[in-house]
Amino acid sequence: MRFAIGRTGDYVDTRSLNRKQLETFAPFSCPDCQGPVLLKQGTKRRLHFAHRHACGRGESTGHQRDKWDVRQWLQRRGYHVDQEVLLDGRRADLVASKGGSSIVIEIQASPLDVETYHERTAHYEALGHPVVWLSSGVRPDPIPRFTPWMRAELARCHALFIPVDGSLYRFVGFPTSLRYGQGRWVKVDDLTVSPFEPFFRFDAHAWGQLVRRRRMTPPYPTKDYRRLILNRLYPLGVLPSLLPTMCYLPMPVFWGVHIHPLDFQVVLYLNRRMHPADSISWSVVKTCRQFGVTPTSDFVQAFEVQWKQLLNVFDVPCEVRLWTVPKTLEDALQYDRRMFQGFQRFMAKSYIT
Repeated sequence: MRFAIGRTGDYVDTRSLNRKQLETFAPFSCPDCQGPVLLKQGTKRRLHFAHRHACGRGESTGHQRDKWDVRQWLQRRGYHVDQEVLLDGRRADLVASKGGSSIVIEIQASPLDVETYHERTAHYEALGHPVVWLSSGVRPDPIPRFTPWMRAELARCHALFIPVDGSLYRFVGFPTSLRYGQGRWVKVDDLTVSPFEPFFRFDAHAWGQLVRRRRMTPPYPTKDYRRLILNRLYPLGVLPSLLPTMCYLPMPVFWGVHIHPLDFQVVLYLNRRMHPADSISWSVVKTCRQFGVTPTSDFVQAFEVQWKQLLNVFDVPCEVRLWTVPKTLEDALQYDRRMFQGFQRFMAKSYIT
């Protein structure tokens, strides 16, 4: 914006004064909402004032509508909701209170880097407020695309909520690449999430088709893919299309690391096969480093637990040299179908009981 109110209460104009002259009138406030504004100048934009947190006039119509819809949704469920609440210097979109506890609701419409996401989440949690992030402007598509901060939210809360036409939907599922996931959107009546819900909603047919396409599509031999996979598979006499079914496990823990989940499992398989004496945690750390990623202790621990649990359900040992390696593509597809359908039946039975 061009104008702001200076510390003297008078209007100041970015087009009549330079930056040094304007800074003598700091701090500044917005003429419309009286909120604090900052003096900014970028490489592509002239000197101007900008809100620390966007006021109503700075938000898109869709974002304002989603904020209103979420507030109504919460109030219908017995929450007392305050909007645009200042919490120790940060302005939260909504703060919902019920039964003596409160929760911060952030409705994110504009692009957000994952570092800012973690910083703001930690800020609210340090004040004793759990926080839930909603993604504004996203539709419940069958194969959704997720930005890094959305993946971080899926890793932290095991689900991602979106407002759509006055209702809330959450995505529960598994990552299938660095950007996409496979699962389903579920219309919800509360904000509670079970970390096991992706498994209970596992779709054997959809996951089997994903693995089938991967087996039947020739790998694109990038430099890293050739170094990490092809150059080590071929000496073993194994083709990429004939990898064990256990290299394609559905694992939601991969939301928390920027590595292709199926490539990671293949490299882990090769590391475990070539160095069976290594501990599982060290194999996970080594695999992350081979992809150029420094893993957190939380990821290593969560992956090891989840991996062992899945292998136990599939009745497969952790010793990867004992895994069945298919001889033909037909055998591989048959193993996939049998294993994933059995896993779905097991999870459905567990959910019912």
